[in-house]
Amino acid sequence: MTAAAYFALRLEPVSGYGLPTTEGLLTASDCLTDRLPSDDDEHCWFGSPAEVLAACGGALPPEGRLCSLCLPADSAAVLAEEIRAAHPHAHEPVLLPDHPHPPAPAGRVLGWEVLGYDVGLLHTWLCNDLYRDAVRDLAVTTTPYGLLPDHPTAARLAAWANARTDTKPVTWFAAALAVHD
Repeated sequence: MTAAAYFALRLEPVSGYGLPTTEGLLTASDCLTDRLPSDDDEHCWFGSPAEVLAACGGALPPEGRLCSLCLPADSAAVLAEEIRAAHPHAHEPVLLPDHPHPPAPAGRVLGWEVLGYDVGLLHTWLCNDLYRDAVRDLAVTTTPYGLLPDHPTAARLAAWANARTDTKPVTWFAAALAVHD
């Protein structure tokens, strides 16, 4: 598993039509959570845990979580190839580094998410009205953080989302989300 990027967010309960009920939603998409140090797209992805903490003034607030987006090596290569093909001049130093990412430092994987890359943004399947349909069609369940329990479930959901014609025009992929204490 490689860490594609590090980020910090405020872990807060989220509820709404078409969303799972959670104690605190954990997602790599900033559509549904507040990022730290800010929701500014230019300053929400980092290359290491140390960079995240430095940007946050050395410490996170009590509700803050330091997380990493982790991709299986084959998924990382496919994602990079698709981003470069769709956006040949994309400047994504974290998602498209000049050198391979090192293995992710020991973090606690809390679950898997299905994401889609869209010109610098990551969309989550949760904010694209797929949750209710996936529960109905695939019988998926989510963890208390709104994540999928394992890679096979996330990969199956990503394939299902990619076969649909009513989602954002992105390639959906599975990624693990880890928290670093």
